[in-house]
Amino acid sequence: MPDKKIKVLYDATFLLFFSDKRAKRSGIYFVVYNILKELCKNSKFEITLYGNYRSIPYIKNFMLQYKIFACCKTLKAKETERMFPIIMSYINFLCRKIDDTKDNLLKKAGRFFTYKYFYLHERINANNPKLKKTIKNFDVYFSPYEAIPKEILVNNHIKKFLFLHDAVPFVLDNFYKDMNYSKHWFLNLVKTINKNDYYFTNSECTKNDFIKYAPEIDKNKVFVTYLGANENFFRVSSNEKIKYVKQKYKIPVGKKYIFSLCTLEPRKNLIFALKNFVEFTRKNGINDIIFVLGGGHWDKFLKLLEKEIGNLGIYKDKILKIGYVADEDLAALYSGAEMFVYPSIYEGFGMPVLEAMQCGAPVITSNVSSLPEVIGDAGIRIDPYKNDELIAAYEKMYFDRSFREHCIQKSLERAKEFSWEKCVSIITEEIKKAAGK
Repeated sequence: MPDKKIKVLYDATFLLFFSDKRAKRSGIYFVVYNILKELCKNSKFEITLYGNYRSIPYIKNFMLQYKIFACCKTLKAKETERMFPIIMSYINFLCRKIDDTKDNLLKKAGRFFTYKYFYLHERINANNPKLKKTIKNFDVYFSPYEAIPKEILVNNHIKKFLFLHDAVPFVLDNFYKDMNYSKHWFLNLVKTINKNDYYFTNSECTKNDFIKYAPEIDKNKVFVTYLGANENFFRVSSNEKIKYVKQKYKIPVGKKYIFSLCTLEPRKNLIFALKNFVEFTRKNGINDIIFVLGGGHWDKFLKLLEKEIGNLGIYKDKILKIGYVADEDLAALYSGAEMFVYPSIYEGFGMPVLEAMQCGAPVITSNVSSLPEVIGDAGIRIDPYKNDELIAAYEKMYFDRSFREHCIQKSLERAKEFSWEKCVSIITEEIKKAAGK
């Protein structure tokens, strides 16, 4: 008689917009996607996707687009016996599908009213008797990002796992006050942390932060599992492909470039990176290199960043903001860069550093938080507050060609130590232990 499968309820809420290939899709979407992808490969698990009723059309759309998840079941969402929430969820879905480049009043109104509806009614979700009965059939609940909901928390027989990604609102509390950084979502997540449930973190740094800031957690039930980078990050050797993406993103012909990819926000320390880049070029009389900055942005920070760039005078033309980069272009942009620079003040993991290494890019990054765990000895680590260290790192990468080539090889080797298979193998083993199967 075959072993009974472990019934896993997987929170698919954050997969809502995975297929929305626009600026709002950050690295966390790929983490949630890849963990689910690897879990689906394990025949020991029977996986059911879970989300609130707002998620219904998004989850269905996701499963239609990505056939590899055909093995998953879908749990009928909250309040499925009520027609009005279902109608509202589809209105929300259709409004989001409208082209964002158009100033569409119908889209704005539809999204505003449906969002308000879901926000106001979220508290009654746990009272659905049909949902309560269905949930009792599961062995494990796994959330790759969202706080564990009340209707799951009250079921003591379910083994609960939550992936913790960073403690930014705690660690950088004062840093974000002026940016109106909302901690509502994060504080809601922290409130659910307890000594009975199990947690995964993407680095030793994140583990230590949560042990420090969330004392209710049982440190013996927190497991570090490093992330992986997608297979579409690889060393691009084709000069034609690199030339094509340079033309696409208007990188001047004949210019070398330093690349940085991240959400444009205060934590990423971009003004520090740009000012020291300018000083590096001014000090050494260098005119053949520019700084290419890719990624989505926070509106308020973008205004500050543009002001700072404007103050660079004749050097402002050496800074090129290219916005959101298409997935298919990233490998070539990483591979063609003279160096990848990521002087972040704090990271739970630092996915762009791993992506850059997997593409063979020489990396300069910070020596704080989780970043040393990712880069190891494959590049240059600098104090993210010391100008002279970053300028020296720019000079070392630019002038010492043998060192740069050494970093390329070390990056490729180091990146092999990380994979989604390794990441999820730890998750899988801990789930099996907790479920006793």
